[in-house]
Amino acid sequence: MASLHHNLRLATEADLPAMTDVLNAASRQDPIYPYRFPDRHLYASEFALLCQQKCAEYLASSTVVVCEMPSATEAGAMQVAAFAVWDTPASHHMVQARTGSLEPLPSQRPSSLGVPITIGHKDRMNAFKSACVQYKASFFDAKYQGGHVMLRILLCHPDYQRRGAGRALTEWGINEAQRLGLHTTVFASPMGLRLYTKLGFIEIGRFRVEVEGDKEHLEIPALVLSPTAGIWETGRETTCGMATGTGYNGVSPTVCA
Repeated sequence: MASLHHNLRLATEADLPAMTDVLNAASRQDPIYPYRFPDRHLYASEFALLCQQKCAEYLASSTVVVCEMPSATEAGAMQVAAFAVWDTPASHHMVQARTGSLEPLPSQRPSSLGVPITIGHKDRMNAFKSACVQYKASFFDAKYQGGHVMLRILLCHPDYQRRGAGRALTEWGINEAQRLGLHTTVFASPMGLRLYTKLGFIEIGRFRVEVEGDKEHLEIPALVLSPTAGIWETGRETTCGMATGTGYNGVSPTVCA
């Protein structure tokens, strides 16, 4: 496949509408969302509002990197096709400087979203949140007490998938972690597991999200990449493909297949 040009940059508040569109569209393909919001298709506008406010929370509490690609509908224009949310030491310092603590602002906490519970399965949502907090602490925080760079979420709009955006965004975080001498960590969704494995991540365990009496459940693998590991694909070591020059907002542009 011919190489396609991607531009990676740090997200700004102006990217909120595009990020919301990406989350809303891509969530239909990720089982984590149908599990928690089984009736979201019946309340499309409420779910879109939830997506918007979740993206606002990401912008306020984490390091968000967007991947721009040539627009599929407007000649010559660039479109935010995907984004990744990273928790880094810099993210924590940024939030602490802004709020005086490591907690999101009250207006950005999930409990204040004001979205009707009818679009979400309350017990599953609580079980998912509780399990992620518990196993992040046991799999990652306890083991890497010096810190780690965690990929919270990576989503690509369906119209732009399989063009290298996910790889480019993941490599950005890997480069950042290696620069800091930290492990890269992620709880992988089924959509991302193959990519992370190809890039050299190692599975260190799994956990189950389930509600008593519920036939449905999630099984989520925990993956880690050492700061001294190379990035691997199909058995050979590769580099990230990042350009060395600094791009917009201090993030290097990249060209990936």
